[in-house]
Amino acid sequence: MKNLRLLFFIILLLCGSPVFSQGKIYAVLIGVSEYANPANNLTYCHQDAIDMYDLLKEHTSAERMALLTNRQATHSNIVYYTQKLFQQAQPEDIVIFFFSGHGGDNIFATHDKYLDFSTLQKIFKSSKAKRKLIFADACYSGTLRQSGNQSISQNTNMGKNVLLFLSSRSNQMSTETGSLRNGVFTYFLLAGLKGGADVNKDEYITAKELFVFVYPKVKERSNGSQIPVMWGKFDENMVILKKKKK
Repeated sequence: MKNLRLLFFIILLLCGSPVFSQGKIYAVLIGVSEYANPANNLTYCHQDAIDMYDLLKEHTSAERMALLTNRQATHSNIVYYTQKLFQQAQPEDIVIFFFSGHGGDNIFATHDKYLDFSTLQKIFKSSKAKRKLIFADACYSGTLRQSGNQSISQNTNMGKNVLLFLSSRSNQMSTETGSLRNGVFTYFLLAGLKGGADVNKDEYITAKELFVFVYPKVKERSNGSQIPVMWGKFDENMVILKKKKK
């Protein structure tokens, strides 16, 4: 019996650690280039959301995602689909909220009005998923690090294991460029999630790897005028995405 146990232990060592289970991905992808007031229109925000959707559809099914762009990206639609999809997630799953458009002090500018961050907090906290992500490519998105008088890392308004990866500091604009046909932050975020951030080549993109990949590229591309920030209460080795094999 002892010999059998020893053999089993050796086999475990040779095989390595158990394979990580990605779980199901539930995602709401929002991009607003066209606003109810045309004076607020942008250029590539809708494309940011489309490109993120195209990436994630290689990892999950269409019924677990909602792509809302321009006139579809109303306040009511965003709240409805975020609640609907995130409530389906189980503890082993991951939920992703992606927004590209105008931002402000703790708000996202939807097609028709503002989405207050507190609304998202409630939806996130009610989700059973143990990995919850917000990616925001919006001006002043760094303000989202605050919730009331406390930083996200110090409060429980959104539950645990919540990561916010934001395109700029609280006093900075976020830029988009024709040469990339994306927001600068989204362009490098996508590149990292597609595998560029997998520095150790283990096929998993972790929170730390993604930040280390995206941060210097956005800072350099913007000549230091746009600096991404990552906030939340999470393990830096939390797996965000398993790299898709070619």
